[in-house]
Amino acid sequence: MEALIEDATYAPSSYNLQPWEFVAVQDDENLDEVVDLAYGQEHVREAGTAIFVVGHTEPETADRVFEEWVEAGRFDEETAEQVKEQTVAGYESERAGRDYAIRNASLAAENLLLSAHARGLTATPMSGFDFEGVSEFLGLPDDKIPVVLIAVGPSGGEEPERLPRRDVDDVLHREEY
Repeated sequence: MEALIEDATYAPSSYNLQPWEFVAVQDDENLDEVVDLAYGQEHVREAGTAIFVVGHTEPETADRVFEEWVEAGRFDEETAEQVKEQTVAGYESERAGRDYAIRNASLAAENLLLSAHARGLTATPMSGFDFEGVSEFLGLPDDKIPVVLIAVGPSGGEEPERLPRRDVDDVLHREEY
């Protein structure tokens, strides 16, 4: 578990704020509740571990991050303060904070998925769950949102045959859309 989360934390993030948290659920009764909150997706229970990737909607780590940048010699104090003010201002609207939370937590979730697969585990991401119910179940503060649920284990249940993917020629645009 710790190795998966460590790998997840190496994901890039806006201004290196690392605005994410991870809540692992492994208790059988709690997994039953997660299955209910995930609209009956039984592979969560079968996997044995549910990891919720949670995003910050507020820039709570900004002070620490910009102090570290000054200590590392990346910015002088004045520049760090200016960049921090600009960064914090980016979170001022509710929508912007939510967008930052989703983008950054999604990057961490992808790292977690890749780490799990590299370790021979099955990891199945899903966004089909009751977001408000999960927030309440996990006891999340108002400035944290559940972004993705990942079922992780030796088996994520029966995996159906992969559905067709769009061709690269359909999704790759060069120079302009």
